[in-house]
Amino acid sequence: MKRYDIIIAGGGMAGLSLCYYLSKSSLRTKSILLIDREVKNQNDRTWCFWETGSGPFESIIFRSWKTIEFYSKTLSSLLPVSQYSYKMLRGIDFYTFAYQQLTRLPNIDIKHATVDAIHETADGGTVRVGEETFIANYVFDSISPLKPHSPGNQQLLQHFRGWVITTERDCFDASCPRIMDFRVSQQNDCRFFYLLPFDQRTALVEYTVFSQQVLTEQDYAIALKNYISEFLDTGAYTIRETEGGVIPMSDEIPVTPSAAHVIRIGTSGGYTKPSTGYTFQRTQQYLSELVLNLARTGKPTRSKTGFRGWMKHALDIVFLNVLIHDRHSAADIFTRLFTKNDPNVLFRFMNEETTFTEDLQVIYSMPKTAFVVGAVDSILKRVVGRFSGQ
Repeated sequence: MKRYDIIIAGGGMAGLSLCYYLSKSSLRTKSILLIDREVKNQNDRTWCFWETGSGPFESIIFRSWKTIEFYSKTLSSLLPVSQYSYKMLRGIDFYTFAYQQLTRLPNIDIKHATVDAIHETADGGTVRVGEETFIANYVFDSISPLKPHSPGNQQLLQHFRGWVITTERDCFDASCPRIMDFRVSQQNDCRFFYLLPFDQRTALVEYTVFSQQVLTEQDYAIALKNYISEFLDTGAYTIRETEGGVIPMSDEIPVTPSAAHVIRIGTSGGYTKPSTGYTFQRTQQYLSELVLNLARTGKPTRSKTGFRGWMKHALDIVFLNVLIHDRHSAADIFTRLFTKNDPNVLFRFMNEETTFTEDLQVIYSMPKTAFVVGAVDSILKRVVGRFSGQ
């Protein structure tokens, strides 16, 4: 059984981001094994996020905007985001960049295989791949699924399909992305489109749904065709690329004992924001802190969030409950948020950077009855789940 200092199970966004931060730290000379089942050589997804100033991936940002567009059946608005830039990062650019950074890790092995099992032992974390077993002081696990059906937990699926299209006519405003468009049938879910323009004739058009079940490929295709036909003056168009995925929006936060050798990261570690499904920036924040503490103290810990962190997570839980049970139209909730709040405040809120006063301002803009009912139901679920889990 070969031993490493660090094993990273999963070479997606979280695993490769961890490699990046390790390559920038004093831990770069540690022995590392990265295991992923596939070679990352396709543009299979896009990450969008907002950021002040330049971040670690600024050199590979594909597009960046200072104005965003929001649509619903009652609101059509251009929104300036002076304090932030809304940034688009293509998957293939991130993968290429991350693999280039691996050259800064002189003792890294890369294995393309399926992980069969990950276990915590007294001597370290073990990872079984076929007939081989590896052990490390720390195993960073980004592949183990959450447990949405555990007592007290809630989960929705954020699933999406997108087409990069080239159009016959100039029809896109390259200076402004459409981050949410709710002018489509909601079907008792949260359904919206977003549109990221590359130039006047090329854009990513993506259909996003928050629901309990994914759709068929035909359903996604029909929705995309209908949206393009109804809301975009494209003329004829060609589909250049496709992308898609499923992100669990769960309020589960896996508990990691202080002496654990297996540390869950990424979506597997509860890094996805439960109320919105946003993952990229939280993953960067959490992993950079984790690596910093591992280098300083020998422990891959994150700082305690305190009362403010607890309150923000509690609001996420309630928001998720409202969406799951369709207690109020999701389209109207997001319309209220963008109508009654400065978009810079909303971005800070979703990045969990707001002050207590700003938190109250955002909370006050939401429909009161639905969120009170959601809060009561969430508390009851937690109480019942705690007793039934004992």
